[in-house]
Amino acid sequence: MAAQGVLASDLAAIANGLVQGVVKGPATIYDRAMDARFIESGIGGSHHRLFDGGHSITGAFAAARGASPDDTLVQESLGAVLGLLRDAGTPRGLPLATWNQDTFNQVAATLESTYRIPKSWFVDLNTYTGTELLGGAIGAVALVFAWNRADTEAFAKLVGGIGVSSALSSNPLLMLVTVVALARAFHQARRTGEVVEFIDGQARGGLVAGASFAAISAVSVGGGPVGLALLLAVVTGILVNITTNKVSVVQVVRVVRGLAAQLAATTQGLRYGSASAERVPARATIGPNPGVDSMRDSGPIAFQAADSGSTPVNDLGNLRWP
Repeated sequence: MAAQGVLASDLAAIANGLVQGVVKGPATIYDRAMDARFIESGIGGSHHRLFDGGHSITGAFAAARGASPDDTLVQESLGAVLGLLRDAGTPRGLPLATWNQDTFNQVAATLESTYRIPKSWFVDLNTYTGTELLGGAIGAVALVFAWNRADTEAFAKLVGGIGVSSALSSNPLLMLVTVVALARAFHQARRTGEVVEFIDGQARGGLVAGASFAAISAVSVGGGPVGLALLLAVVTGILVNITTNKVSVVQVVRVVRGLAAQLAATTQGLRYGSASAERVPARATIGPNPGVDSMRDSGPIAFQAADSGSTPVNDLGNLRWP
């Protein structure tokens, strides 16, 4: 969780810089081949990797194959991989898939006008950087090792933490991992009847990941080093994990819901009683009535409220004979 938090914070820019530094070098014939359509037409501007077809995995290898008639398959493959890594280390990253520019703009405009989702968010959802790729890989590896665990709560806890990390980082690759893992966890919970454990695990994993991310963000805002951020995230995550392991989130919700219901009932009763007390005295006496006197010869009929006198006289359910 701590590593996911570092990769999801502002410190991701530093990590991306480290990735780019490893593969840094002058543009090669393979880089130019990948950018060929952009160089020729200027399509997409700074977001051209979404539209030029040379920056998806398949597109990059296809471009590298046609870069030179004299190179070998190994050289082409290495050129494509290095080109992708260099581009993944930049803020614009790489596209998940190649879009038609007009279609992309139409979808982005619809999302913005209908749901107020900025175009920049839609762009981010369709691209990934080196750190996001690493974050997705870490999440996938963690799930592979925990996939066959019989402990529903432990697996759900892992999924909850990964889900929070993917949401905070807007990492599309990690979101895909989360969707698959969430489906697996939910199916396991239904099969074993451990729905409460599933909910508890999800909540605890989310709390641990959220706390770790908050610690990392604090270090990031203060300009602290990556190592300090990672250490603080680990310590925070451990403390929150120990604390939440002693509490059932489902039980807490049930208690809070019960207290809220009691408070609402008490408030309603007090409001009802106050209004009644203003309208009706504690004891109401009805004078002689021929119809009533025919049933009782004792004279006037007196009604007394069963409680302290706050019940309206027409609430016969709470009235009694004196």
